[in-house]
Amino acid sequence: MHQSTAPQKAHRNSRLHIFHLITPVGAVNDLAKADFASLDDARAEAMALAKEYMRRAAGDGRDVSGYAIEICNEAGITLSVVTFRQAR
Repeated sequence: MHQSTAPQKAHRNSRLHIFHLITPVGAVNDLAKADFASLDDARAEAMALAKEYMRRAAGDGRDVSGYAIEICNEAGITLSVVTFRQAR
C-alpha cells in the first residue's frame, strides 16, 4: 500500500477520501486514505499517486496503464475516478 503524500492533519472543512486501486480485471485494493478540503485536491493527489505508481511499475517492466484510482467518501460512494492514462 502506498502512503499518501497529502497532509494527514484534518482541517475544519476537510473530508476523508479513500483511494482504491482498480486493476483491469476489476480487483479493488485500498491504496490510501487522507483528508482533503475538496474533491479537486483529492483528484490532484490521486494523479500524483498514479504518476508515482506508473514510474515504479515502468522500472520493474510492468504496464499499469489500464489501472485507475477510484476516489470514495467514507460511505464508500464513488466520487471520482482517475485513470492512469489521464495521469501521463
